[in-house]
Amino acid sequence: MLALIMPATGQRGPQPVHLSDGDSFSLGRERYRLQGIDAPELHQECKDTSGRPWPCGIRARSELRRIIGTDPVQCRVVSTDRYGRNIAVCEAGGRDLAEEMVRAGFATVLERRGSSPYRSAQAEARADKRGIWAGSFETPGDWRRSNPRSGDDAAPPSPSPRDWLANKAAELWQALMDWLRPFFAG
Repeated sequence: MLALIMPATGQRGPQPVHLSDGDSFSLGRERYRLQGIDAPELHQECKDTSGRPWPCGIRARSELRRIIGTDPVQCRVVSTDRYGRNIAVCEAGGRDLAEEMVRAGFATVLERRGSSPYRSAQAEARADKRGIWAGSFETPGDWRRSNPRSGDDAAPPSPSPRDWLANKAAELWQALMDWLRPFFAG
């Protein structure tokens, strides 16, 4: 099977997605953050309706992985943040990733710059008690202020073995799909 995948890796095509959390990721060497939303931080916990903590940051990252699936990610860069990440509007499979994260209830709308195109998706998720709206949570911004990193340039935590394996499996799947696509294009 590796022999089938290897030709695709030498070709210039869609880059594998390496997720950092529910609103930021890397494509190749470029780092991106989804414009207009804020997802729970990777190590952030929320509370369910009974007050029990659950790992909403890890779950948000998993939701972004689910939304992307095996589709290539395409981004339109809007600006750059203080960490050097591209702030961008990104799509996969014709779906706006930020809007889908808000609609699923795993990101909140950033209200800093006027009106948001995701406000109605957030109202829908909140009304239906999806994701973080099913219980209680600290906004990601408030959580970051209460749990500062050990420096502005702190490296992101190493992925767990499970996440590493999931990312590698997704990369292999994407490479296989890219290699097979010409055979099914008609």
